[in-house]
Amino acid sequence: METSAQVARAVDRRVMSPARMVAGILGSILVVMGGVALARTGFSSLTGEVATVMGFQHTALMGLIDIVAGLFFLVAAAAVSVRGQLTGASLLVLAFGAVMMIEPGSLSDVLGGGTDLGLVYVVLGLLGLLAATMFPTRIVETEAVHEDVERY
Repeated sequence: METSAQVARAVDRRVMSPARMVAGILGSILVVMGGVALARTGFSSLTGEVATVMGFQHTALMGLIDIVAGLFFLVAAAAVSVRGQLTGASLLVLAFGAVMMIEPGSLSDVLGGGTDLGLVYVVLGLLGLLAATMFPTRIVETEAVHEDVERY
């Protein structure tokens, strides 16, 4: 009696890092803040109407910037290379916040927020950088082997 065996292997890789949770929280805060700003200002004028969201002035354009920045963090939370993605998103947000703090007068007319909102962006960027550099990333692999034996 002859037997033949077919072996199937499946490997499940999961990236484990607390930085993913930090990136998800930061992204969620920004997306919610931007969504509320857009809901309050509407789309009739991107820079005309100003709404207060969580104590900070926002125009519709600033709401859109919040959403895009939040999506960068959420993409980092879902990425396999969470440290690299989170570092990039954090540096972008940090630089944007620094520009808002350096030039609050020229940007406050267009974006609504001034140095206070710039400080929020700087703090969020620093938190993201801190999480990206401090938390280790572990890759957990689980291998499943399935063997089919056929007898003739």
